[in-house]
Amino acid sequence: MNEYLKSMVSDETFGEKIEEVKETHISYIFLTKDHAYKIKKDVKFSFLDYSTLDNREFFCKEEFKINKLLSPDMYLGVSPLVKEGNNLVLSESEMPLDYAIIMKRIPEKYIMKNLIENNKIEKETLEEIALKILLFHKMTNVDSNGKYGSLANVKKNVMDNFKDLECFIGDLFSSDEFNTLIGKNLEFMNKNSALFDKRVKKSKILETHGDLHSGNIFVAPEDIYIFDAIEFNPAINTTDVAAEIAFLCMDLEFLGREDLSKIFSEKYVLESNDKEIQNLLSFYKSYRACVRAKVNGYRASADGNAKELTKKYFYLALKYAEEF
Repeated sequence: MNEYLKSMVSDETFGEKIEEVKETHISYIFLTKDHAYKIKKDVKFSFLDYSTLDNREFFCKEEFKINKLLSPDMYLGVSPLVKEGNNLVLSESEMPLDYAIIMKRIPEKYIMKNLIENNKIEKETLEEIALKILLFHKMTNVDSNGKYGSLANVKKNVMDNFKDLECFIGDLFSSDEFNTLIGKNLEFMNKNSALFDKRVKKSKILETHGDLHSGNIFVAPEDIYIFDAIEFNPAINTTDVAAEIAFLCMDLEFLGREDLSKIFSEKYVLESNDKEIQNLLSFYKSYRACVRAKVNGYRASADGNAKELTKKYFYLALKYAEEF
């Protein structure tokens, strides 16, 4: 969707009054009382390409497909958008100008991050999330040829993070701290090359959610909805299940809830009988913390809070590296 098409969106588009419009760097989300309509922007970055109508159709359907596995009651469908008068409308009657993912709207007060900050999350919730993620992992595609799970690829991803963080040396952390973090990561990967190879052979590298944190989970009275799984780049979401578990664990610990992190990881390990995750957890938590540092680092020049978050995530990554 470009700005011209966006200007054609009105209450008539969805047959419901639009209450709010949210915008990310890759999508617009139009919120009505009961639904959320997500429309991908006409953009192209190094990590995704939504610049053609065909691509947006394909990735809308891919996003729907993978998220439907996690939250079938939340993800309702994908609809073409066609021109009718001066408006875009949801219809299959004419040539599509764009596509929308249709979702059930869940009140934001039920976002897990908000509930954690208000101390309203119970142990049982994390156990249920672990079971939902395990079931999801059993339904997704396995990286059987080792393209994404090989040690070489893991090492590339780790080092790419460090390249993006180099610019903060001397400002947010010292060169000694930066080199220590790199050294501990390289040492761990080199020492455990057989383990990384074993994970590929045991089909532990698969299509995951890819962005599993407490901001992408609703804990509503009627159900838990895990949403916004990544569909646009298999290099990002095809990874070891240990890296998936580590993401939410790291996020919970960043929020000061080590107790919830432990409950979640232990339940997943118990039910999956994948005890090797424990050997990889600190490594992947450190990796995920570096990813969050990098993401916030992109905004640090214009956002003082993002700069502070970059620093906090870096030191969390360093803390995990001490556990390797």
